[in-house]
Amino acid sequence: TVLHGTHNAKTETACESFTWHGETYTTSGVYTHTYQNADGCESVDTLHLIVLHGTHNAETETACESFTWHGETYTTSGVYTHTYENADGCEGVDTLHLIVLHGTHNAETETACESFTWHGETYTISGIYTHTYDNADGCESVDTLHLTVLHGTHNAETETACESFVW
Repeated sequence: TVLHGTHNAKTETACESFTWHGETYTTSGVYTHTYQNADGCESVDTLHLIVLHGTHNAETETACESFTWHGETYTTSGVYTHTYENADGCEGVDTLHLIVLHGTHNAETETACESFTWHGETYTISGIYTHTYDNADGCESVDTLHLTVLHGTHNAETETACESFVW
């Protein structure tokens, strides 16, 4: 009786790693496993392995007020992640390091006689005025002035007097 060894071959594609006959492989290649089959003959299994890897991207962003990333809008600084399946079918993870800056919003109330100068403009009428600018962080900012302008009294009178007049 002539007995024969077993010779099996298979091709596998895996993400990150593949375990075969108790061994874990993390790189693509051709691997063999030798053993004695049920008939006691030397046998060899061959693995043609392709190991694909996930995508891992990181980015740092600075924004004013909010930032939209992968369809989500963020309004506070922090570290955010987005997981997905990449083109190879492996898990991908993107990481966002986000700094959210905010505009400045100042309000002041002033009362002045005749006129008031604010941010280079002179105002002679009571009202609410705004001044827009980019603050030190580069974010749009607004200052608001609540202004009351008072006016002096100007009276005129005509008098006729003989010799003297006390006024």
